[in-house]
Amino acid sequence: MTENFAEKIASGEKAQFKVNHVLVISSSLLWIAIGLLLYVIFDHVKAVNGTEKLILLIFIGFIVLRPLFRLLNLSPTLELSTEGMAYRGDFQAWNRVEEVRVTIPSFKLFSQGRMLVYTKIKDQQEMAWDIVAADVNMPLADLEMLIKECMELYKTNE
Repeated sequence: MTENFAEKIASGEKAQFKVNHVLVISSSLLWIAIGLLLYVIFDHVKAVNGTEKLILLIFIGFIVLRPLFRLLNLSPTLELSTEGMAYRGDFQAWNRVEEVRVTIPSFKLFSQGRMLVYTKIKDQQEMAWDIVAADVNMPLADLEMLIKECMELYKTNE
């Protein structure tokens, strides 16, 4: 899979990655289940009144709808090209990208991992982007390999 994107980048095109719909929908379903569980617990165990029930439903609604708003993003969240990489419109040249690291959570129920992209600013390494797994429609380990391959190929010495 990474070979297709590497060939696309080498030919001068941009490799574009969009939101991972499967992860967003599964995360939303998980939050819906937790929201229903919270509602049942507070409604039957604590016996909340009408105003408290309305506040609880609004709070649970915000928690459930928050991950679904990622589906509204139709533009690519990550783009790779021969010049550099762009995440949500913020561009970094390959010369500025210092390190790419994938962190996998120990408890995978709510998060599938994140990729940290570091740059060097004034001779200090700083984190530029924190890319979550739901932002790209490719496994983070494969994306890390692709970015490191692009860094080796397109990074020039200044």
